[in-house]
Amino acid sequence: MHFILSSSLDIMTDIEYIIETALSYQREGRLEEAAGIYQEILEANPKQSDAMHLLGMVFFSKGDYGGAIRLITEAVQINPSVADYHVNLSSVYFALNELKQARFHAEFAIKCDSTIAEAHYNLGNILFIEGNVDRSLASFKHSLNLDPDNQIIWANYLFALNFSVNSTPEEIYSINRKWGESFEQKIKNQATFENKKTSGRQLKLGYYLPELEKHVTARYLSAILEHHDKSRFELIGYGYRTDNKVAPSDIVDALDRWVDVRGVDVEEVAEIMRNDKIDILLHPCTFKSRYRDILAYRAAPIQVACINLVSTTGLSAVDYMVTDDFISPVNANDYLYTEKLIRLSSFNTYKQFSELNIVDSLPVKKNGFITFGSCNNLIKLNSEVLMVWSEILKRVKNSRLLLKHRALDNTDRQSSLANFFVNAGVSEERLIFQGFTSDRSDYLNVYNEIDIALDPFPFGGGTVSYEALWMGVPIVTILGSTIMGRLTGSLMHRLGLDDWITNSKKEYVLTAVNMAGKLIDLSNLRHELRARTQNTIFDVREHVLEFEKALVTIWNDYIG
Repeated sequence: MHFILSSSLDIMTDIEYIIETALSYQREGRLEEAAGIYQEILEANPKQSDAMHLLGMVFFSKGDYGGAIRLITEAVQINPSVADYHVNLSSVYFALNELKQARFHAEFAIKCDSTIAEAHYNLGNILFIEGNVDRSLASFKHSLNLDPDNQIIWANYLFALNFSVNSTPEEIYSINRKWGESFEQKIKNQATFENKKTSGRQLKLGYYLPELEKHVTARYLSAILEHHDKSRFELIGYGYRTDNKVAPSDIVDALDRWVDVRGVDVEEVAEIMRNDKIDILLHPCTFKSRYRDILAYRAAPIQVACINLVSTTGLSAVDYMVTDDFISPVNANDYLYTEKLIRLSSFNTYKQFSELNIVDSLPVKKNGFITFGSCNNLIKLNSEVLMVWSEILKRVKNSRLLLKHRALDNTDRQSSLANFFVNAGVSEERLIFQGFTSDRSDYLNVYNEIDIALDPFPFGGGTVSYEALWMGVPIVTILGSTIMGRLTGSLMHRLGLDDWITNSKKEYVLTAVNMAGKLIDLSNLRHELRARTQNTIFDVREHVLEFEKALVTIWNDYIG
């Protein structure tokens, strides 16, 4: 999540003018200069709460969360009714995953001044992480009503839509399209291209990878890049990391050229791509609208959304989207996309794990009870999911549920989940909570503790579904109506495991209960599943061949 520095100070006196000057430095990233001014003010007047608050935000920007909380809290004690102080204090607590404190200050800010968009935005972020998706959406919508052109708010609102059990595919499409139309109208792009319209030549493919360290796109893309046919395609990557580190070598080394565009405005990046005469721009991280804006500037004559998707981009400037005929059945839902659909045999592929963890025997053999499990983000575990999982646990005698995610390092999150299950009739002793594991191999070993994986809904597993299947753990999934509601089903279908795919919550429960009783079948499947995945969902070479064929086809269609 991205936060917005909130400060609505009026320039009324000399001191406030000085503070506004320092604040402008702060917004430009000139943190030391800003901090120096605030410290001088505080030396002259230790009770100047505005300087104290903003110095706290400098500390926050530098990663000193403790210092930020100390300073902003002091400012609140001096002047408790200033909404901005509470907005930014909620941001710091949110960064520390201290959600109760974060929510308190966001809500208090709204009580102080309900017209501050950032307060509603922060509350939306907090509610989203807590799993209150519909309340989160209401907060984001309120925030957008106050600040309708704020792209940071739009990004989180559009993303959160995909997690709500009440969001229909039609609603997701229409709201994305509303954003897309508004954004494109502001740009009014007039891009022209001088690319040679010839068939059979080497095509220039551009990949755009912003904020590389903040999402899993690189894990999907690295596999594809190394299998591209360099005699037919020249590969140029444009991207950056926000932490100033170099881009991962498995991305850069697989490209013909890497262009670091950190700090470069997206409109200028689009112009760089046009000057490089990119024939097809491939955008593999279109899941957040803040990454999609470059597409509206029409950086290449053909633009394709692919790999890390959750919905349509909503942009008329995007020509194609990659999917498969399981996620997007032919002639069933094409009207829910602004793009033409390229249906491959698989929506994504994933690089085989370098960690060759041994797949252990079925855990039930040593435990004497079935262990269901999920390593999905807790955001996906809405009340309907938890109620279904509770019913499964009640029907499978002595079974356990293992949940693993970094958010479970927070004891409040553990208590909240445990209370839900206890209220649903499942004792806390049957729940296993695990938090963050830094070592990748150690992390994957958690699947050696799980007999059957449970897929959440309506936003199902992505990376974690590939992980579970690699480690021999089959997944019970319910077939939804969105991309992320059907991805796990697509994987299971390709593996020939359609009997694990369900169409209702009732069928989901019955399937999980039934599969838990088939220990011989479970054991056999566990030891053959990795080989199946290597020949299907991890067969990157075959996926890339199919992908490249589609790219040549759309190029030939373009040149006529």
